[in-house]
Order: sequence, then structure tokens, then C-alpha cells
Amino acid sequence: MPGLVNLALGVPAMLPLYLAWWLWTEYLPMDCRSPADVTKPGLTNCYYPTLDHAPVVMFLLVVTGVPLLALVLVVDVLLPLRREGRRLGTWLGMATLIPVPFLICLGLT
Repeated sequence: MPGLVNLALGVPAMLPLYLAWWLWTEYLPMDCRSPADVTKPGLTNCYYPTLDHAPVVMFLLVVTGVPLLALVLVVDVLLPLRREGRRLGTWLGMATLIPVPFLICLGLT
């Protein structure tokens, strides 16, 4: 049961995981951090559309990631502590299955 529940949580987790992956792979490796940096000489890895999209992606990451983290906290910590017969260690261990749907989709592209 904990495995299936955490795999099901992984489906809505795909959006914040993708947004974090995009920031990690597209935004962080860039040499510039503002549109004014685009015109500076010597910067080879500076892409304006990535700079333009970064604030929106960061905002969406917070808007989708915080509720998902709260949901994971409720499902994997609070409910097992409250109900008899649910072992906290099992639920926390199965929380590692949450990124599996995202990793499967990432591997397919």
C-alpha cells in the first residue's frame, strides 16, 4: 500500500520535479543572470529566452512544490503516526518512489 500511494503521489510531482530539473539543467549552467548580461562580451553561454522564463519557472516551482511537500508530509508522516498498524519507517522508505514516474518519463524523451 505505501508503495502504490507514493507512486500515485509521483504523478502530480512530475510538474515540480520537471521545473526543478529545468532550472538545474538550463538556468544554472548559464554565465549570465540578467538581461543586461546578454550584451557583455566574453559570455558564451547566455540565452535570453531562458533568462526570460526563469522567474516564471521559479514561481511555478514554489506554487506547485510547496503544496506537494505538504501532501507528502501528511501522507508519509502524519497519517502513519496517527493510525495504528502503519509503520512510519515503511512509509518514509517508500517516499523514495515519488520521483519514479518523472524519471521514467525523463528516460523516454
